[in-house]
Amino acid sequence: MKIQKHTIVQRVFYSDVRQDISTISPDLGQVIQWADNHPVAWDIVTKTRSKAFGRGLCEYIGCAQRSMSPDAVLERLRHFKNLIKGKTPYHTGDSIFLWRARFTLEHYKEKGFRGGFFQQHDSRYPRSCLTLDYTPETFEEVLDRFCVWMDCTYDTQRITVDGKIARVFKSHAKAQDS
Repeated sequence: MKIQKHTIVQRVFYSDVRQDISTISPDLGQVIQWADNHPVAWDIVTKTRSKAFGRGLCEYIGCAQRSMSPDAVLERLRHFKNLIKGKTPYHTGDSIFLWRARFTLEHYKEKGFRGGFFQQHDSRYPRSCLTLDYTPETFEEVLDRFCVWMDCTYDTQRITVDGKIARVFKSHAKAQDS
């Protein structure tokens, strides 16, 4: 038997912002570079302040949901970056899913930033729902965007955010007053 030593050289990509994050994957190296250029993205995917893209959310698959391992953090960042850049197989340019990622990136550091569970209701059932981030100043804009996106098949009576009525539609407000 012969034994030989082989030296293997690997390129390792390290974050300038998060010293604990590195990878040998060139694709994830690009994710690190993007996140280092947008440092708030690191906070968005590693903390729980964003209700749309924070750690522990069903937006992410499998172990990437909650884990703080470098691989899991990079998978959350990859998903978030792809939404920001519009590089997802399921969503097009004006999709609310792309819009909400861009919105979160833009507004995350603003005072009063929070998220909520937006839900459409008709006379019988809750219908469309989506978790969206907002600030007190942007709440109406986000609510309007949700209303454009929600399922218009149903006769919507109200929209709730975290179970509290956020908007009642006039046709139903008049019917309730009668």
